[in-house]
Amino acid sequence: MADARSITEEFISSSAVNPSALSNAKKISSSGGFRKLCRSADETLIFGDCYGSGSKPYNASVDFSGDAPVFRCSCPSRQIPCKHCLALMYDWTAKKEFTVEDIPEDIERKREKIEKRAEKAASGEAAKAPSKPNKSAAEKKLKKQREGLDLADSFVHDILANGIGSVNKAACARYSSLAKQLGDHYLPEPQAIMNEIIGAVSLLSEQPDDKEVNNIIALCVRLSSVIKKSRAYIDSKLVSGEVLPEDNILYEEMGGVWKLSQLKELGLFREDTSLLQLSFARIDEESRKTIIDEGYWIDLDTGDIFRTDNIRPYKALKYIRSDDARFELYKVRELYLYPGTLNRRIRWEDAESVPAEPGDYKRVLSKAETISAAVRKAKNELKNTLSRPYAAVLVSFDTIGYAADGHGVLGCGEETIALRDSKYYPSACATLKLISGSLSGGAVFGGLFYDADQHSLYLSPFSVVTGNDIIRL
Repeated sequence: MADARSITEEFISSSAVNPSALSNAKKISSSGGFRKLCRSADETLIFGDCYGSGSKPYNASVDFSGDAPVFRCSCPSRQIPCKHCLALMYDWTAKKEFTVEDIPEDIERKREKIEKRAEKAASGEAAKAPSKPNKSAAEKKLKKQREGLDLADSFVHDILANGIGSVNKAACARYSSLAKQLGDHYLPEPQAIMNEIIGAVSLLSEQPDDKEVNNIIALCVRLSSVIKKSRAYIDSKLVSGEVLPEDNILYEEMGGVWKLSQLKELGLFREDTSLLQLSFARIDEESRKTIIDEGYWIDLDTGDIFRTDNIRPYKALKYIRSDDARFELYKVRELYLYPGTLNRRIRWEDAESVPAEPGDYKRVLSKAETISAAVRKAKNELKNTLSRPYAAVLVSFDTIGYAADGHGVLGCGEETIALRDSKYYPSACATLKLISGSLSGGAVFGGLFYDADQHSLYLSPFSVVTGNDIIRL
């Protein structure tokens, strides 16, 4: 059981629904909004009265008596935690005086109810029969997706048969209408690739160069591959009758949304995992009409590099909590893994965070690979047309130099690899150049990309790991 001593600035920011709530909470804390601050003797509860414009104060509390903290407040806000609970925690981290008082009766009653529910759940009294998967609905959805794949296939055939350069505004409008239909067929990934192709074609210059054309061809190849593999996947499931989710990356590519319980049933989870975040970026995916808060993490025991994706559709931005960079060590009781190979997506329900220590950074460095080992791993991953455009790797280095044309070169022993920016970290190389003189070795975390024009791999740096820090670029 945790207590209020586990409250840190990072815990507060990770608990907030949005930046606005944090900003308002800081104002309340700095202005002394809480005139009464209390704590229980065992510090599993902090509570207080916050005065605002109303005649009565709001009663806010943060309760650590259970497996996860519980935020309570008498204000009308629907946000959990509200700005008052956040301000209460800011007052705690500011080391303001909290007097020891008995736990309020209403909170005692609520604690008892939670304990009774937990006891019933543990004894099986309240256990509900698991809902049976609806095979009929799953089969119907697969058939609908199969129809949508035929629409996507006709798009690829049409655009390549008529020639990329012949696509005019009228054709783009027709293709956009076709792409919208894929949404009705539960095919978000093919729809997103189609939107990318349409966007790229509409921006073609009158005399397109090879790079512009090759980019569109590569997208068409990717879409064609997705269609082919998805068809085979659907047909095999319909023939076998096994229409429910399985350990296959195509389930999510075709619009499936994994429940944590499903991942656990398939054995896709780990217990007691220690994670440290290597990088964080907020990515605007226009073709998917979403913003993705993307974090890369390393398992300190295995060296596996995972990613977290907090996906926020444009139309739901104000309802979904944004994620942010994390600097502490996270100890996760149950870590859920999505199907995949390298850099698998992960999720968890609750975790304990503690300040990272120099020993943790040294453990990260011990997991770094040679350039050649990372390149071999990336080549295997990038061969798959369904993979992401890069492989995230952690590479050891002892030198960072610069070629005659100004581009960076990462060196480790006799091995070298070119450094270049990517759209995800557009100014990382410039930042790395500024600090390279103070670095005497360590590891660079970044993405290995394949340049089709140069027929070579390059590394886009995301962060630098030293013996006592992770420097975000």
